[in-house]
Amino acid sequence: MNLCHYLTPQNIVLMKRPVSKEDLLKGLVTELANQKNIKNIEYLSNAIVDRERESSTFLPTGIAIPHARVPDVEEITLIMGVMPEGFKETQEADPTYLVFLFFSPIKDKEFGRHLKLLAKIAAIFNDPTFVHDVAVLSDSDKIFASIQHKERESADQ
Repeated sequence: MNLCHYLTPQNIVLMKRPVSKEDLLKGLVTELANQKNIKNIEYLSNAIVDRERESSTFLPTGIAIPHARVPDVEEITLIMGVMPEGFKETQEADPTYLVFLFFSPIKDKEFGRHLKLLAKIAAIFNDPTFVHDVAVLSDSDKIFASIQHKERESADQ
């Protein structure tokens, strides 16, 4: 499984600092739905927000991986939000710089791919220094190239 199979420069979004976690998630869902021509944005937003209420996917390494399995998609659909200044859920929280939001089909045969993508993202972005280095890049093509390089590098090990 390759992250760059689902990620392209076109679905890397440079974001201004969001007001709230819910605004951040809903903004990414809306952008993803518009890019992929997926209907029922409110349902998708609620699926992500509800999933986050169960258990936060904001990790101390500076990334978040909000995700949900929904009937509205036929294949894994991903968007990446980049916040160079970081976003803090609370005063005490570690800043989040990169958000990988994705939906996968509800079909049982797709669940393994869903889990593999979660693991792949966590493995590539387990180094907070790399996360920050990616977040300060000002262009989606450069961000994609950096991630692609890191993914190839980690595959060689």
